[in-house]
Amino acid sequence: MLRNFTLLIFVIFLSHCTNGNISNNCDVGSENYINSLLLRFVVKDRSYLCGYKVRIPACSLSYEETHLPENWIQVKQEVETQFALGSSGEETLIKYNTNTVAAVTGAASTAFQGALIAPNGNVYLLPYNSPKIVTINPITKNYESAATVPGNVDFIGGTLGPNGIIYLSPHTNNTFFKLDTSNNTLTNITSISMGGAAYNGGVYAPNGKIYYVPSGESTIRYYDTKKGTIGSVATPVSGGIFANGVLTPEGKIYFIPHTATNIHILDTFTESVTTIPFSFGGASNYISGIYTPNGRIYIIPYNASTVYYVDTKDNDKVVNAGTIPSAGTAMFNGVVLAPNGRLYPIPLNYANFISIDSNNSEIRVLMANPSTNSYRGGVIGQAGEIYLSPHSSNRFDLLDTKSIGSFCDSVRLSPYWNKF
Repeated sequence: MLRNFTLLIFVIFLSHCTNGNISNNCDVGSENYINSLLLRFVVKDRSYLCGYKVRIPACSLSYEETHLPENWIQVKQEVETQFALGSSGEETLIKYNTNTVAAVTGAASTAFQGALIAPNGNVYLLPYNSPKIVTINPITKNYESAATVPGNVDFIGGTLGPNGIIYLSPHTNNTFFKLDTSNNTLTNITSISMGGAAYNGGVYAPNGKIYYVPSGESTIRYYDTKKGTIGSVATPVSGGIFANGVLTPEGKIYFIPHTATNIHILDTFTESVTTIPFSFGGASNYISGIYTPNGRIYIIPYNASTVYYVDTKDNDKVVNAGTIPSAGTAMFNGVVLAPNGRLYPIPLNYANFISIDSNNSEIRVLMANPSTNSYRGGVIGQAGEIYLSPHSSNRFDLLDTKSIGSFCDSVRLSPYWNKF
């Protein structure tokens, strides 16, 4: 805000320092052109100027604007600029708070699943069996209870929508809740009779709707943040459970299959549903997905050994990206994109942390996973560190990715990557 105010003062100064000569408004060297260009930047006017459209740099956008298709070019450029800076060394695992999860939550095990960053800068650990939503201050590394929830897997994951509000995804609970992170107030939106294990996480789409990822439910439901209403997509999904949703710059959501065999794609502009014919085998083979700036959606294994990516720039071609070393079962749950250009699948029962290079798909084995059934999800911090969401791990850990670059707030909070 201060940066934009300073720029506006500069524009006013220029307009009063002109020698009064009238020049061609479309001459890029003219004062009128420069003044108009700067003013449009300040007020975020995206209309055409002399045949050119003003593009607002990604870090000057709000996070609610980063996933609008017209802003993808700037977002992609910013992310790839950070990628190019690389890493300063080998990753390390750090226990950032000495308290145990059990002491903080009162839950003996399986406390959290998923994490989000909020506009206030804090990390929100989302409940699985925890009776509390816990927030972490990344600067002080201290925690506090943000809200109390029933527990018993009422929710799996959540979605950061506009204005700093987190929308929890109902799993065994029939009630849709939202958490206002500006004052940590939990509010009941509405209740709907649904089947068990209803939804797993959600996606904040460019049309302002929060789409919940179907699990036990086949109906794709959404919360319209503009109208304040719950609705549903006419075409359901089929074939089983989906574990995660991935948004692309085309406004499409790719539902990642878990017990389902095919990826289902929701076009949020038409609310039509299509499928990719490639079979991922069902059988809980896969668990998560993430979009990378080169147009790939990496599909993270749970029980399978093969990593795939979907090339969204090549008619959704499914490509074999490599094999997990010493693959087992229930290996990962969640994945985070870091500013060094690497993907970090979050280990559940896999013996180690690994990284996947988003450019060449190289898989690297890192340090040991300190426990079993350990983490489910994580989120990127201000310095490229990943705050891990402890499941049965009884400790608060972060993975220092040693990224030289960092994501600005608008990119870190972007619906592309700040998700369950």
